[in-house]
Amino acid sequence: MSQHDINKDNQLAEFADKVLQGKMNQPASSSDLDLLRLEETILHLKQTLPTDSPDAAKTKQMLVRLKARMKREEETAEVPFWKKLFDFQSNPQVGMLLVIVAVLILAVITVPSLELGGSSNPTTGTANNNTNFLIGGGIVGVLLLVYWIFRRK
Repeated sequence: MSQHDINKDNQLAEFADKVLQGKMNQPASSSDLDLLRLEETILHLKQTLPTDSPDAAKTKQMLVRLKARMKREEETAEVPFWKKLFDFQSNPQVGMLLVIVAVLILAVITVPSLELGGSSNPTTGTANNNTNFLIGGGIVGVLLLVYWIFRRK
């Protein structure tokens, strides 16, 4: 940047400060065409833009209107089906259903592997069934406890 450009920048900055303070209301330089156009732009912006900030009542009214509009748009927004389905906060039954399905899948996978022997003795089978029942009940209890802890309160 040359000394001449820095001088123009300083003149324009001083002019803008005077306009904002209310000391200038017409262009100051008439020799430089670029500087004259920039000063006219600053004056035009000063006249166009409001000088006062809104009062507290108007600000509060604008905020209330904004919140009401946001709420209306949220209500009218189309929510995808899968988001509605897996929204556990508003639909805890889906969470419980998923826990039950997980328990059933786990039971189907683990119950056959818990058979300890291939013996045909009926008393051994009943002992294994009691063990399987206790293990399955424990798993269900743990999953229900996890669901109870993370449910919406």
